[in-house]
Amino acid sequence: MYRLSIRDLLDGFSDGTLSCEAYTRRVIQRAQDLKVFNHFVSMDTDRMLKNAQEADARYKSKTNRPLEGILIAMKDNIDIQGQVTGAGTPGLAGLKAKHTAEVARRLFDAGAIPAGRTVMHELARGSSTTNPYTGDSHNFHNFDYTCGGSSGGSAGAVAADIVPAALGTDTAGSIRIPASYSGVYGLRPTSKRWPSNYGLKFTHLRDSVGPLARSLEDIAILDQVMTGEEAHPELLPTEIRIGVPRSHFWEGLDPEVKECAEQFLVSVKEKGFVVIEQGGIPGLAEIFRDYLHPSINHEIVAILQEYIQYHGHNVTMADIAEKIATPVVKEGFGKAMNNPPSEEVVQSAMEARDKLIHDVQKYFQDHRLDCILMPASKIPAPTLSAFKSEKAGELLVIVENHDCANVCNNPSLVIPGGYSRASGVPFGMQIEGLSGSDSRLIAVARAIQNALQL
Repeated sequence: MYRLSIRDLLDGFSDGTLSCEAYTRRVIQRAQDLKVFNHFVSMDTDRMLKNAQEADARYKSKTNRPLEGILIAMKDNIDIQGQVTGAGTPGLAGLKAKHTAEVARRLFDAGAIPAGRTVMHELARGSSTTNPYTGDSHNFHNFDYTCGGSSGGSAGAVAADIVPAALGTDTAGSIRIPASYSGVYGLRPTSKRWPSNYGLKFTHLRDSVGPLARSLEDIAILDQVMTGEEAHPELLPTEIRIGVPRSHFWEGLDPEVKECAEQFLVSVKEKGFVVIEQGGIPGLAEIFRDYLHPSINHEIVAILQEYIQYHGHNVTMADIAEKIATPVVKEGFGKAMNNPPSEEVVQSAMEARDKLIHDVQKYFQDHRLDCILMPASKIPAPTLSAFKSEKAGELLVIVENHDCANVCNNPSLVIPGGYSRASGVPFGMQIEGLSGSDSRLIAVARAIQNALQL
């Protein structure tokens, strides 16, 4: 029962060679065995087993649904009625959601079983899933290293084969960074393709909720259930045009990442994909520098107040801010509350965003591209201790190659790329399409996976 995909599980449940209850007991045991990695905040095992027994009954009566019995872990900022949405921060402790988010409801209506809530970077404001309140999440491949963030527990639970899939959220790479450093697949969908009001979030402009899984077939299955769309037809390598904009995305790479990424690119070419390396996209470094924080911080106050009122929580923003456990998160949250970006700064950021969207679209159109390809992160996974050192500020480079998708609302997907020789920790490659091209982007990724036998 190890490393089974969603498709494997559905086939086993359907033909009776595997019961939902037996598999669920195995998941619960493995989570307990690997507890030291700290991927889960909580797991309602009684509810999981009850749901699994009900799923077995549905299979016997031939009334099973598309995801019947599939266990999916949820990041701790996604609302499920009656469960605490803790978002990794003390100020929300004990506050149970009054409503189930639409993204979770669609999975449950399709028969999926909630398989626990995963550890995250406090308030999703960080890329490491270091968290003094819940404890740090550890990389399954090397305990001393980060599994990425802010959806680190979700990626870790999938990489460790506790669950076949998990949900994460992505404001500036928070699905894709942990996918890369955990060696799994992670999709940041076009915003609103998956229901966007998933729970506690801080920006409508940049945010998206999406899946992490060990196979692209599973990503496609979850995307179909969530959107109701049929999967894109299979593509051949010769039908796919891939852009490689060298400026920004391929600059400043760690030597080990560069070596692996260049070899990955050679392999893609050898397999018959059409690779275009001419031209580039101007202004990427500048918009990352000038747009990142204003585009996140200007919505925080209004969205958090709306969230508190929606669930009827007896707590104030000041209460939440005062109890933040991570110093750098507390500092950043305080700035967003007390000194938000001015309307002039926000307007300037929006104008820069509009220009970048235009320039990205033009680059795609000029070269008739399906996607662009880049290393997911410019450096290998750091140790957890590095995020607590004096050089922690230098690690912002981790998010540089992810930000364009959030700024432009483009779908972006991380696929396994290689392993660090020093640590044994994975790092990924990333493809990005134009807004709304999610289905084709998944098909492109599957073609790469098949051709390179990932």
